Amino acid sequence: MPLLRIEATHVRVVCDACRKASAEVCSKRDVLNARAIAIPKFQAVGWHHDAAYEQRAKRIDEAKRDGSGRWYCPECARRTHL
Repeated sequence: MPLLRIEATHVRVVCDACRKASAEVCSKRDVLNARAIAIPKFQAVGWHHDAAYEQRAKRIDEAKRDGSGRWYCPECARRTHL
């Protein structure tokens, strides 16, 4: 059987506090919903998303939806009580 190349979309997040921790989620080939799939998965394992960082009030919902803003790994989130 020949090798089959499957293109996948990976969403990666790096901790904004320590810059060492990172996490990655593969949403397979769902390019349009990759971020929407990844955000709940990151949060389920303890990552904290600060969507309001330097955002206007009207854009906070958009930032929550697309994952922009700051992300903190579970260890840094516990340490800073986020």
